[in-house]
Amino acid sequence: MKINIGCGDRYAEGWHNVDHSGSPHRKDETIDLRGPLPWSGLTHVYAGHILEHLRVFECLQLLPRLRECMAPDGELMVVGPDVLIALGMQVAGTLDVTMESLLYGGHRWIGDEHRWECTTWDVEAMLRATGWTQVTRVGIENVPEFWPVADRGPGWQCAVGARP
Repeated sequence: MKINIGCGDRYAEGWHNVDHSGSPHRKDETIDLRGPLPWSGLTHVYAGHILEHLRVFECLQLLPRLRECMAPDGELMVVGPDVLIALGMQVAGTLDVTMESLLYGGHRWIGDEHRWECTTWDVEAMLRATGWTQVTRVGIENVPEFWPVADRGPGWQCAVGARP
């Protein structure tokens, strides 16, 4: 099974799209990612712009639970903002969004606020600390088309893959 966790307004056809009860958007399942996860044998988990919406300790609790739900050859792809890259882009005058939205979220619906300043390094460190293997910095431009990435253009996004 392929799961798109925290799908928000990015419903992905062919994926099982899940989000919390406060999200006003279409989803296949409502779930609180802070609690037990009902899945097993997951082949692919896409975590696009979700980790920064949780507190760091919640991420550190979620990631091992996700790993336990995976098939042995499963794969996780985490995409999110990298505020350090964005800051460099802002200084260069090439940032296409506001730093405020990357730091604090869009506040468009319940749960659409950022709880920490996400960077590629932080995502990699969290994955390694929670037992994921083959943690690889992919780069948004190199994420295979298979993954339901909403926007592959902005250079301020990080993309990190991992295996259980």
